[in-house]
Amino acid sequence: MKYRIRHSLQNYHSIGYLHGDEGITCTDVIDCSLGINPLGFSPRITQEVFLEAYDRIYAYPDYPYEGLRRCICKYMESVATITPEQVRFYGGSMGAIWNINKLLIDEKTCILTFIPGFSSTLSDMRSLGGTIDAVPLTEKDRFLIDLYQLIYHLKPQHHLVYLDNPNNPTGQVIPIEALRRLAHKALAQDTYVLIDEAYGEFMPLENSAVTLIAEYPNVLVVKSFSKGFGLAGLRTGYVVMHPDFIPYMSHYPGEMTVNGIASAILPVALSDMDHLARSRQIMAENKRQIINCLTELNVSVTDEETPILLLYTSQTLDLYQLLLSQGIKTERGEDFDGLGKAYVRLRIPATVTECITRLGRMQKLLANDNR
Repeated sequence: MKYRIRHSLQNYHSIGYLHGDEGITCTDVIDCSLGINPLGFSPRITQEVFLEAYDRIYAYPDYPYEGLRRCICKYMESVATITPEQVRFYGGSMGAIWNINKLLIDEKTCILTFIPGFSSTLSDMRSLGGTIDAVPLTEKDRFLIDLYQLIYHLKPQHHLVYLDNPNNPTGQVIPIEALRRLAHKALAQDTYVLIDEAYGEFMPLENSAVTLIAEYPNVLVVKSFSKGFGLAGLRTGYVVMHPDFIPYMSHYPGEMTVNGIASAILPVALSDMDHLARSRQIMAENKRQIINCLTELNVSVTDEETPILLLYTSQTLDLYQLLLSQGIKTERGEDFDGLGKAYVRLRIPATVTECITRLGRMQKLLANDNR
C-alpha cells in the first residue's frame, strides 16, 4: 500500500530527547536527565489524599475543572488577575503546546526563536510545515540570552515568537521587562508570543508572562505541574490566555485531559508555596556546588534557582557517553537544535556529594586527554 501522509511530514525528522535506556549498562546511575523536581511533590499530598481520589476513579473527572481553574487563579492572584475561563488544561505542557501549534501553524508559517531551546516544540512546529527562524545563542558568549537581539530580528513575516522561560537547556531566566518590550513590538505587527514556562516555578512568580496577558492579547503562556510541583507522572499542563483568545483556543478544548486523580491532587499542590520555596532554595545550593566543582567542563550562563544547566567541552568527544561511563545520566546535546555531542544538559540532583565525586573522576579523564 502507498501510505499518504501530510506533505510537511514527507521529509520531516523528529528531534527530541526522549530515548529509552539503550546503551546503559551501569546499574548504579545518578539520574540527571529528565526535567523533574528531584525533591518530589508537596508533603501535603498524602496517601489519604490519593486514596480519596482513588475511590472515585470509576467516575469521569469533573470537567471542565472549575475548581482547579479557580485554584490556578488564586495561585496567580498576587501578580495577575485572571478568570477561570482564561485557563485551559491539556496533557502536560507539551500537550498544550501541540494544541496551540495546531491552531496557529500551517505550511510556511514563520516562527522566531532562540536555539538551543526546547527541541520537542520546534520539532512539532516543523511537522506542521512551520519554518523556524532561529537566532543562535553562541558559545563565545557562554550561550547568554540577549532578548533585545531577538527583538531586533523580529519582522512582520514572523507569525509567532516562541520562547521557553526559563530556557531549556541553559536554565537562564529572561527578565519580565524584556518580555514586555518583545510583546509590545509583536503586538504592533499582530505577532503572537508563546512563552513556555514549564520550569516557571523555579523563578519568581512576578517574572511570569501571565502578568503581561491583561495588557497584551497576543501573549500565550504555557505552564506545567511536572517540574516545580514535582508531579510529572500526572501529565498536566495548562494555557493562560487573554479573554479575546478564548473562542479560538476553544477549537481544541482539551476535554477530559486531566484525569480524576490529578484533578483531586493538583489543588493540594497549588496550596503549598513552602514546598516551591524550599525546592528553589535547595536547588540553588546544589547547583552552586555542582558549578564550583567544574574544572575541565564549561558551563553556560544560568540562573541559580533553575534545576538545569548546559555543560560542554572543547574536546571532540561524546560528553553524554563519557558522563554515563561514570554513572551520571544526562540529556544528549545533539537532541537540541544548534548543539552536538560535546554538550549535555544536566538536571541538578536532590543530593550532590556522589555526583560531584563522579564529575571529579570524569574531569580527570578529560585533563589527561588534554596533556
